Amino acid sequence: MTAVLPMTPFPPMHWWHLATNGDGFVYEPAEDFRRQTMRNRMVISGPQGKTILSFPVQSNAEQTALPLLSAHISPSHSFRTLQSAYGGAPFFEHFEDELRTMWLKYLPNHGAEVKPLKAFNAATIEWVAELCKWTVIPDSIEVPEFSASSKDLRDKHRLAGRGWNFSRYTQIFEGSNGFVPGCSILDALMTLGPSAVREQINFLATEAPNSN
Repeated sequence: MTAVLPMTPFPPMHWWHLATNGDGFVYEPAEDFRRQTMRNRMVISGPQGKTILSFPVQSNAEQTALPLLSAHISPSHSFRTLQSAYGGAPFFEHFEDELRTMWLKYLPNHGAEVKPLKAFNAATIEWVAELCKWTVIPDSIEVPEFSASSKDLRDKHRLAGRGWNFSRYTQIFEGSNGFVPGCSILDALMTLGPSAVREQINFLATEAPNSN
């Protein structure tokens, strides 16, 4: 089955498992935005345990319009959250400047400024793919009808990780909070590094038996 993958910021491990294996995938058409999903959020493992880093989306009267990020939470504020989580991680210092540049370029900074969510999500996906030396090219086939399979991540619960198993890897605050599964791939990249993540992606996230 061809996987259907919504575009999210720094997608989670199972998203990448589907994007990099041999079965092929397609992006969800037109970036159909649905609230309370991971399309504008990422899960990280922070000092308080599971932390959802959210990028606010401005309400839009045109229901068919692509979602726009608002400056309700400034890039500097959300980046401080990232620093609090990964400042002590082995690879954060190496990638900190690149990540800060991405934050400032694609996220609105003040007042009424807005920027497209799709551009930010695409930039994070391209950054990870280049870092891990993955060729991530969606199929040009017609998007299949909705399926209950774990390979169809249009379902918000599937996108959040239901139907998947996540293997433990080193997390900075695991000693105090325990292991947090289903995080953004950025979580593993900051502690394991790109080479290890590239080699282990099919082990770090596996589809659970009878998950449908």
